[in-house]
Amino acid sequence: MNRKHDNDARFDDPATAREWALQELAREHERLGSPMSEDDPRLAQYRLLSRALRAPPMEPIPYGFAEQVARRAAVAADAGDRVERWLQQLLLIGLIASGAAMAVASATHWAPALVSSLQQLPNGSASWGMAAVACCAATWGWGGIARALGLEPDAPARRA
Repeated sequence: MNRKHDNDARFDDPATAREWALQELAREHERLGSPMSEDDPRLAQYRLLSRALRAPPMEPIPYGFAEQVARRAAVAADAGDRVERWLQQLLLIGLIASGAAMAVASATHWAPALVSSLQQLPNGSASWGMAAVACCAATWGWGGIARALGLEPDAPARRA
């Protein structure tokens, strides 16, 4: 930094040479502690920059800072997930209740058609259909229970 740059190819441009000289002048004025003048705002900017670069660095980040931030983020995410899960369950219950109410209210229209179509099926086919529905319900029900308890092999372990 304390070299003369007369022969340097970077300073062939007069604007670049002026900026370099202004930066060096600001550094020198700042080192000597001379008062700032309002004559040249560019020189004042370079002096402020020189002052900031000479200031001691900020205190280091405390040990375990990233772990603390990650822990706080996880707690906030868990709280948000709990509220979201509760709202989803409330919405699901509302949808099921409104669907059941609509089905009961309009049963006079669709129930006779369903009964007549079931009567046209061959003997025993309704019982096989009910058996298939029962198997599906049992399988999906057990999967939901296992997932909720964390017994499913691929399920992530839930924290207590």
